[in-house]
Amino acid sequence: MKGNLDYKVGTKAADEVGELSRAFDRMTANLKKSRDELEAYSKGLEERVEHRTKELADKVKESEELRHASLNLLEDVNEAKNELEMAKKELQKTNRKLKVSNRELQDFVYVASHDLQEPIRKVSAFGQLLRDSLQGKLNEDEQENFAFMIDGASRMQQMIRDLLMYSRVSTKVKPAERVDLNEVIEDLRNIELAIQLEETAGTIHVPEPLLAVQADPSQMHQLLQNLVGNGLKYQRNGRRPEIVVRSSQEDDNTVRVEVEDNGIGIAEGNYDKIFVMFRRLHSLEEYEGTGIGLAVCKKIVDRHGGNIGVNSTMGGGSTFWFTLPAGG
Repeated sequence: MKGNLDYKVGTKAADEVGELSRAFDRMTANLKKSRDELEAYSKGLEERVEHRTKELADKVKESEELRHASLNLLEDVNEAKNELEMAKKELQKTNRKLKVSNRELQDFVYVASHDLQEPIRKVSAFGQLLRDSLQGKLNEDEQENFAFMIDGASRMQQMIRDLLMYSRVSTKVKPAERVDLNEVIEDLRNIELAIQLEETAGTIHVPEPLLAVQADPSQMHQLLQNLVGNGLKYQRNGRRPEIVVRSSQEDDNTVRVEVEDNGIGIAEGNYDKIFVMFRRLHSLEEYEGTGIGLAVCKKIVDRHGGNIGVNSTMGGGSTFWFTLPAGG
């Protein structure tokens, strides 16, 4: 009986020891697994920390490079600003000198033209008196020489008058005001161009009422007088001049005016040349003039901030156009 009891106790103890051993083995395996996992996580964490540290170092480097680049750019900008400021001051200085020079030139042209008019007038007047007093005593060559002298003096007088007119575009200016171009055309018909219209049997048509412009009134008379007068002058023999004046609204602030004629026309290659002072396309024997009229037109339009140009066909007439501020 006792032997059986001892056997049972021993068996139970052995089972318990075996169970404890197996539990220990399981715990050891779990610890090993946990350790392996911890080592793997630790290694991964170290790699991530190293990668992140490298990224931060790269960004710090980029930031430093960017800071240096920004400083260099700032230096360049400051240098450019200084150079721009110096250039601006130099430009202002040059503009002041240019204004003084232009003023002196305008004064010179004005004074010189006035001073030249009297002696030229005397040459012309006394030349005619001398020619008349020697009537019948001069041979053909002498009469021709007198004619050349008197004609040259007359052309010089006209050139001086035109130069004065050109200089006055800048020196004799009036404040801009609303100008009724219909009234300007009527004045040209009845006053400034009345004789030329009668001599050429020319006509000026205004199909629709012209729009008003904001400009110097006297210069608008001069501008249209020159353009319409050219249309009356540059004609083939026997053709009656027909001038058509139109206007249109380009935008809220700009009016376009066109002066169309049925004259001899202008070659396209000469469109820009005709607005240059003293630039003539024809001899004095063909058409008289000094070559200043269209230069005056351009100067007037430029002064008012507009544009001027021409469209033409040889033998088919010309259309001069210009733009000016709208008169409201």
